[in-house]
Amino acid sequence: MFSIASYLVALLVVSLCFSLPAWKFIDEATSQRASRVNTIDGIRGYLALSVMLHHAVIARTWLATGNWTLPADPFFAQLGSVAVSLFFMITGYLFWGKLVARQGHIDWAALYIGRVFRIGPVYWIAVTGMVATVFWRTGFELREPIGSLVNSVVHWYGFGFLIGHDFNGYRNVWIILAGVVWTLKYEWRFYLALFPASFLARRRLHLPAAFVLLGIAFARTIAVKSDSSEYWILFAVGAVCASLREAGIKPIPRDSVASTISAAVLIGLFIVHPAPYSVGQALALAIVFVLICNGATFFGLLTSNAATRLGHASYGIYLLQGFVFSIGFDNSVIKPLVTTNIAAFWAVTLAGMLALCTTSALIYAGFESPMIERGRRLGKRASQAIAESLGKRGEVRGEAHEKV
Repeated sequence: MFSIASYLVALLVVSLCFSLPAWKFIDEATSQRASRVNTIDGIRGYLALSVMLHHAVIARTWLATGNWTLPADPFFAQLGSVAVSLFFMITGYLFWGKLVARQGHIDWAALYIGRVFRIGPVYWIAVTGMVATVFWRTGFELREPIGSLVNSVVHWYGFGFLIGHDFNGYRNVWIILAGVVWTLKYEWRFYLALFPASFLARRRLHLPAAFVLLGIAFARTIAVKSDSSEYWILFAVGAVCASLREAGIKPIPRDSVASTISAAVLIGLFIVHPAPYSVGQALALAIVFVLICNGATFFGLLTSNAATRLGHASYGIYLLQGFVFSIGFDNSVIKPLVTTNIAAFWAVTLAGMLALCTTSALIYAGFESPMIERGRRLGKRASQAIAESLGKRGEVRGEAHEKV
């Protein structure tokens, strides 16, 4: 059941599949966009798939016992938190990097409109699928007052800002999406924190400021246990990496050495098995992330066509994975197979991975990527409108001053 070899084989099969020319349409959907860091684009798909496999093992126990709990195996227990931690570091790296590159002077309207169009469309697809599943599983009957039902559903459509609850008499609605939307709340908090942080993103200030913020996050995590303090460490690690890059400070080992060190740290992390989102886990992952930001390709894997394509589709893979378990696993035909036969479990899981990646790739090329571009265009228009409005106000005030 807890076979690391099965995990690696599953990733290998998906990678081989997405290396085929049939998936070139993903490349074409992103051909107009400037590349960021190839290794970061390449790792995102594998992180999303790692979360999916982490939840697959949990889902098997859930179907057998009714309990959604961490696996007993150290590798599969940590797989989800390691992947999500690196996702948070990527967010900190990319957006603090944008602030530092522009010395804090960023187009805020374009940024936030772009985030809405980046996060919202696929999120709404996932939530709509969840709502449809709830009504399907409850026989399309109204099982609570209409006002309460509407209020609960509206909360789910709140881009991850709002906390969604059970509705229409269906218990544990969140399991339909494998509970993955919780991370969006912290992503949005980070985006909102960028505005006050922008005053620190100056040429000689950003690097010490990033280290100070990291130190504060560590101190707060150790001194005051809260539901978010450990996540700020992860965002801060990403910010420090971005500041180091902007300052021209980077590790010097060759790719082969950096990849070896990264792999060794990850192996050691899974052996030591610190608590999820703990300081120890964050410190180990910080070493890995610094090396990935500076070109560690894991022996060429992260710069392969398959990795890049899966990276582009990673948001859909992450958000839509719950349907593999709540619908693909939880039915009268598949449920007995995955809960009683380990070989059948891994075969069904692999089939679910391929279906999930295919669906996410099609959504990315046909819907997600066009919506991202539309968000960029609307953001530019909004910024221009704001600039023109401020310019007109300035002209009016100048005329009034001249009259006085």
